[in-house]
Amino acid sequence: MPANINDINSASSSSGPPESNPVFTAYESYVRDTPLVTRYVLNSVVISYFMSFFVDPTFALANIPFFTLFRFQLYRIVTSPLVCSSILNLFFAFMGFMNHGVKLEQSMGSALFGALFFTLTILTNLLFLIVSILLYGLTNNEGYLAGVSVGVWTVLLSIIAVECAQAPPNSKRKLFFLEIPVLYYPLVLLALFSLFAGFRLAYCLGVAVGYLQGFGKLDRWKVKVETARKWESERGCLRGFYSRAGYISVSSASGPNAWAEGSGGGGNNGNSSQGPGAVRSPSDPGASAKPSFPSSGGQSLGGGSKRGLLSRGSKSPKTKEERAALLERAAERRRQQRDEEGDSAV
Repeated sequence: MPANINDINSASSSSGPPESNPVFTAYESYVRDTPLVTRYVLNSVVISYFMSFFVDPTFALANIPFFTLFRFQLYRIVTSPLVCSSILNLFFAFMGFMNHGVKLEQSMGSALFGALFFTLTILTNLLFLIVSILLYGLTNNEGYLAGVSVGVWTVLLSIIAVECAQAPPNSKRKLFFLEIPVLYYPLVLLALFSLFAGFRLAYCLGVAVGYLQGFGKLDRWKVKVETARKWESERGCLRGFYSRAGYISVSSASGPNAWAEGSGGGGNNGNSSQGPGAVRSPSDPGASAKPSFPSSGGQSLGGGSKRGLLSRGSKSPKTKEERAALLERAAERRRQQRDEEGDSAV
């Protein structure tokens, strides 16, 4: 039996626009508000976690001295911080990186932050390999060759150490209910990690490398701003990333204002707000101030104008001939006025 036309019309009119998918909306907000390098690192960590259900990414990508050196699998030096095989590690990685990583990328720009991330990764892993080989040579214990440097917290502790080393010396960071001097904040985090997860050599070396980077001891491996600008040019190696969502160029980086505005101080106080949007540097109010006097139609008070009382136009006389002509016209007007006064008296 055919359906009633009125029923069809009522059904079509009652059906509004489809409801938005909350998962898709949350992902769009994540892509919009998270800078590019931070988002890529976190995406890699999430992919690694889901891969752990099928294969062990730690065995394939972590920095293990036996495989990195004796099997010459040097790619592990770069891929080790992108490995995650625990939901707890994934949760804390998002909490830490969305706080400190976002702020640092907003302040530096995506190119410089990416260079810093991989510089800290490579230096920490190289130092881990050197220390492991030295300990193996001294003790002849093959367990040091099977040691593991893995997880994003190895680099994240370095980033926190860099940030704290460059912070004002008298400032403090809040950890739960404790206020800790900023210089010792990474060490307290390291002690907390060691208390709950055990001692890890890679974490200690990561904090040490972060302090060295923050105090300027590793500036020889630091990428210059001019180099980053060349990477972002039309012929640079990053030209394909420049127009992607969340990319922060060197010229649009907010510098120290990333901690002063937007989403607060990166976890160092309780007044931090949400919303990690990029912050632009405020303009100098003194540089852009304009005088309140009109630019034309009058003379500014106390101005440096050289106009005399005889000036009538917008230009003052410059040559002798112009001044003489002006005086002659003024005398002519006075004669006309006297003649008019005499006629009116008669």
